[in-house]
Amino acid sequence: MRTFVEKILNAERGSIVVREPDYVMSHDNSARVRFLFERIHGTRVYNPSQLVIVLDGKVSGLVNELSLEYNSIRDFVEEQGIEHFYDCDRGISHQIISELVRPGMLVAGSDSHTATAGAFNTLAVGINKTETAVLWKTGKMWFQVPETMKIVLKNRLSEGVFAKDLALWIKGILSELDVNGQAIEYHGEGVSSLSIDDRMTIANISTEMGVVSSAFPPDDRLADYFNEPAVRGVWADEEAVYSRFIEIDLANVFPMVYDTRNNVLQGVEELVGLKIQQGLIGACASGRLEDLRLVSMILEGKRIANGFQLFVVPASRSIYLQAVEEGIIDKIAQSGAIVLGSSCGPCLGVGHVASAGNSRFISTANSRYIGSSNHSGVEKYIASPATVAMTALRGELTSIIHFEGARYKYKAPRIEPVVLEGYDYRKSNGVWNYGDIDNISSNQIFAEKLMYRLTLEQVEEIKPYLFGGLDPNFACDVKPGDIIIAGENFGCGQLVKHAATGLVAVGVKLVIVKSVNWDFYRMAINHGLRILVDWAVVDAYTSGEQLTIDDENHLLYLNKRAYKLPYVDAEFQEILEKGGLVNTFS
Repeated sequence: MRTFVEKILNAERGSIVVREPDYVMSHDNSARVRFLFERIHGTRVYNPSQLVIVLDGKVSGLVNELSLEYNSIRDFVEEQGIEHFYDCDRGISHQIISELVRPGMLVAGSDSHTATAGAFNTLAVGINKTETAVLWKTGKMWFQVPETMKIVLKNRLSEGVFAKDLALWIKGILSELDVNGQAIEYHGEGVSSLSIDDRMTIANISTEMGVVSSAFPPDDRLADYFNEPAVRGVWADEEAVYSRFIEIDLANVFPMVYDTRNNVLQGVEELVGLKIQQGLIGACASGRLEDLRLVSMILEGKRIANGFQLFVVPASRSIYLQAVEEGIIDKIAQSGAIVLGSSCGPCLGVGHVASAGNSRFISTANSRYIGSSNHSGVEKYIASPATVAMTALRGELTSIIHFEGARYKYKAPRIEPVVLEGYDYRKSNGVWNYGDIDNISSNQIFAEKLMYRLTLEQVEEIKPYLFGGLDPNFACDVKPGDIIIAGENFGCGQLVKHAATGLVAVGVKLVIVKSVNWDFYRMAINHGLRILVDWAVVDAYTSGEQLTIDDENHLLYLNKRAYKLPYVDAEFQEILEKGGLVNTFS
């Protein structure tokens, strides 16, 4: 019996397979993807109709360099005959792709928020630029079949509580768990109460939840969206096996706010009255027609508070035009809000939205990008469109409905990095045993502060710093063929590519972990660093044991005890043997 992901990829969880996505989406980073495509000697894309290219991020305030990149993309599109091309102001990529996908599809995109399309009963996953370039050239890419958790939604959201509140609520629950690299399926009668726009809002924040994808069922809501009597999608078997089962009563959810600086989720009631100076509603997270209708209802006939700036960004041109036709834009503008064109610019820090130091900014954006300022004095918060609109009217944090005494109970644990003393020697028989240490970050493997001093090609200079934030003995004593064993959440934190390339350069043969940061995992594999996720092996290993791999029979041995390895395609094995994607496809 299979989960949704197992059915789409036609393989058991843990397997690594090579598949052809139905669509491969890229946006402003397409110029960089083109560079990588040509670097691996790509001349013609494998399937022009597979590609979806959207210029959406830096529409406002283009400078010369960006204009040249845009022209490069346009030239490439024309040369290659790419039909799914969307130029400036057509909309944000995650909204555009939603107009193309159909239930049961596999979609890959060079942006972590590609998971938004999971609202349409698709398996939608984010990939990096190198992977996108390989897809342009070959039409296929490797995918690991993740474990899946089942989230069952009961009842329906209370009046005045919205999908963004639920998304943040779920994020908080998952922050207490180790869900790295897993997928989510949403089940239960509560799902039917969520519109497709609601589902997009929830799926959009998947990467901030720590998961690779979120999927909703092919139900009557989806059929209505496609204006069809029924949809033929894909869904899990009733007897499918899940990593976790989580039940959420939607009636218990209340308005939420996320303090990004302190990584704290709270009920709005806990911070009511907090003075805020700027707000942003829209973009890919909450810029759909339902969101704009709600905001216009709240703002109609009122004026935003003195000294408050509110920016509103529709998710696409078609949504913008529909909002104009319905009078929504006029009502929003009459309130004093500034309505911008459809782009990711305000979230990325390009264009009209700028935050000053020592101020507070509240947004509906996802938590990876919020507002344009990296100024250390800016406090940034995330909330629903209703909460942001109400806050704009008051100039202080408030929601459309009050839940007296509502306090959110889920708290993300604080991660304190472990640093070993020199006498704590961890290598034995070619194995570095850190199985008792969780949350070894990319920064501990290779210091982020050195990332801009050394290029990825300077491997000899990288080597002395490896594991400098964890183990002072590693760089001195690591040898080709060594194996690393570690606990949960390996490679977490800010992604540092030098960490993977450095371990490959010193000849590390294999890393075995209980769980791994998904972005780090894909980066490592693509640079030729093999990572195996296996709780049983990590727990069973005792320092000094002989650890060997039998790839032909998919077995790992601890002394004479055998552990079954997950299935991997021969094409994926070739990627590892040749040292990563670029080496394989050049």
